[in-house]
Amino acid sequence: MSSWLATVLIAVVTALAATLVSNLTFAPRLEARNRRIKAGHREREHFAESVLCVLVNSARLSSMSLPSVASENVQRALLDEQERWHRGVSTATEQLADRTAPLSFLPPLREVALRLALNTRLVWISERSEESKLATLLELAGAAQGLYFAAWWRRPQRLTRLRQLTGLMDDLEEHRR
Repeated sequence: MSSWLATVLIAVVTALAATLVSNLTFAPRLEARNRRIKAGHREREHFAESVLCVLVNSARLSSMSLPSVASENVQRALLDEQERWHRGVSTATEQLADRTAPLSFLPPLREVALRLALNTRLVWISERSEESKLATLLELAGAAQGLYFAAWWRRPQRLTRLRQLTGLMDDLEEHRR
């Protein structure tokens, strides 16, 4: 057998062996890791959507006032909008409480996210006045938005937001006792 044919056969056998070994050992681990990373990103996106929904709908509800000079149809439409925003906050706080498992966060931020989810739901179902609920939810969601989803150039402010958010939650938890 010629030397070049032996060289080609050795290269082919080596490539097949390397492919077989990598497909049987490394590929399953990489696929499992890929699924975990994707699940973490999905959970983080759900967390972001819920926090943003709480923030936006709370701001809408707290700034909305019914004009007394509006017609009955307009007042009914505005009341329907308020009810829709109310349901949006309720649904978002439920989703935060039920689905928050932000796998892609570091352990201290994960604990804060879990506390935030619980506190937002408990504030929403509490017997506080509507204005107090909305003001507290605005503070919580605003601090969470600044902590978890700030632009890269605002990252130095994250420690301030973390202190603000944990302080708010500590106050809420202290009042519940």
